[in-house]
Amino acid sequence: MCGACGRKVVSDPVLGPIRTLRQHLIVAQTINDASQSWPGAPKVAATSSGWLVSGPKGATEAVSTVEALWSTVLRGTSVVQWRGLRAAADLEAGELDSRDLALQVLTLGHEMARDSATEPDA
Repeated sequence: MCGACGRKVVSDPVLGPIRTLRQHLIVAQTINDASQSWPGAPKVAATSSGWLVSGPKGATEAVSTVEALWSTVLRGTSVVQWRGLRAAADLEAGELDSRDLALQVLTLGHEMARDSATEPDA
C-alpha cells in the first residue's frame, strides 16, 4: 500500500492496513446474503479497490470502505431490517471466530442500521 500503483489508498477499520480482492469478495457476499430478502435491496460487486453497489433502478455507485458500503446499501432500502442483521450476526457469532471478517461486516451493518432506525428525521 505504498501508492506505487497510482491508486488512492483509503483506510478501512474493518479490513485493516492490507486490503485484498479476497476480502472484498467476502464482504460483498456477506452483504448480499444479509440483504437478499429486503425489497429493492441493492447488489454489491467486489472490485480490486472497493465495491460497486447497483440499485434497483440500475444506478451504480463506487465505494471504498465497508462503512461507506453499508451506508449506501442501507440508504437504498425502504425498509431496514436491522433485527434480521442482528440475528444473522448472532448466528455467525456461534460459528465463527470474533476476528472473522463476515462477522465484523454483519456487526457493523447491524450497528449502522440500528442507528439509522433510531435517528430522528431531519
